[in-house]
Amino acid sequence: MTEKHAAGKKKVPKPLLISIIVFSVIAILFGSVYGFYHSKISLIDFNDGKTSGDYVDPDDSELNVGADEMESATAGLEDKESISAEGNLFYSEDIINILLIGTDERTSNFSANARGDTCMLLSLNKKKHTVKLVSFERGMGVPILSGAYEGQYDWLTHTFRYGGADLMMREIQECFRIKIDRYIRVNMKTFIDGINVIGGITVTLSQAEANYINKTNTQNVSAGVNHLNAEAALTYARCRSIDSDWIRIQRQRNVISAAMNQIKDLNIFEFNNTLNTVLPLVQTNLTEGEIIGLLLLAPKFKGAEIEGMTIPAKGTYGSMTGLGGRNLFSVDFKTNTEILHGFITS
Repeated sequence: MTEKHAAGKKKVPKPLLISIIVFSVIAILFGSVYGFYHSKISLIDFNDGKTSGDYVDPDDSELNVGADEMESATAGLEDKESISAEGNLFYSEDIINILLIGTDERTSNFSANARGDTCMLLSLNKKKHTVKLVSFERGMGVPILSGAYEGQYDWLTHTFRYGGADLMMREIQECFRIKIDRYIRVNMKTFIDGINVIGGITVTLSQAEANYINKTNTQNVSAGVNHLNAEAALTYARCRSIDSDWIRIQRQRNVISAAMNQIKDLNIFEFNNTLNTVLPLVQTNLTEGEIIGLLLLAPKFKGAEIEGMTIPAKGTYGSMTGLGGRNLFSVDFKTNTEILHGFITS
C-alpha cells in the first residue's frame, strides 16, 4: 500500500469504536427484549371496555343472585341516603391507577352479560415505590351514570352488566373523585389457568376456611399454612358463607399477594409459560406502550409489600333500597373519598 493510500484511510478512534460496539450490542439486546415482550403483549385482548348499551332487565334473575344475603347484611343498618363527594378529580403524575375487574364467567371468551364480581383499584406510586390495593364492596349502591337507568342506584357489581368496564371505571371515578381510565379484566377461567400454571399458591387458612374447602372436595387441607391448587384457591377466594362478603374481599387480596410471591420464584421458562397461558385470558384498554412502561418500572417495585384496604370504611355506610327493590349499602362517598385519597398517597 502506498503512503498516499495509507494516509487516506482514516482509523476509527478506539473509544469511538468501543462505543459503537457497545451501542450495537445494546440495540440488538433491546430489539430482542422488545420483540419478546411484543410477542407476549400481542396475546392480550385489547378492548376499550365499552358495550353496545343493550337493554338489561333490572329484575333479571341473575341480577338478584345474592339479594337474600344483602338483605341480611343490611338488616341491622340505619336507612340513609348516600352522600356525594365533591371537588376536582384527584390525579398525580407519580401515581398509576388501574381498575382490576374480575367477572363471573368461566369461559375463555369474555361475555358482555357478565357481572363485575370483583372490583379493585391497583395504585402504584412511582416515587415511593409502594403498591396499594383497594377493594370496593360489590354491594355498595352507586348512581348509574348512563343508560336506561341513569340516576337510579344499584349494586356496583351490576354496573358492569349495564355498561361494561367503561361504566364501572366512570362509577369509581365519579363516586370517589379520582381519575381512573385504565382497567385490566380477568375472569374465573383466567384465575384457574393462572394459578395452575404457577403451581398453586400458599395461604394460611383458619379452621372454618379449611372445613369449607374440604366440603367442596377440591383439595384436602387443614388449618394453618397450605399450598392450594387452582380449584381450592378459587373456592377460598369466593367463600363468604362462613362469615361475610367483607372477609371474602380480604381473601381475594390474599390470593393476589400469594400469586405475586409465587411468580417471583419462577424461572425464565416457567415465567414464559405463565405469560403464554394467562395473557390470552386478559382484557385491557392499556396501550402496548403503557404496558411496556409498566414492565420497565417493575424492578423498582421488587420486594414491595401490598398494602390493602376495603371501601366503604366501617361506620361510613347505611342501608337503602335501589333498582329492582334490591337492598344496597348507602355510602358516605364524601368521607370515603377522603379516606381513599389519603391511603393511596401515604
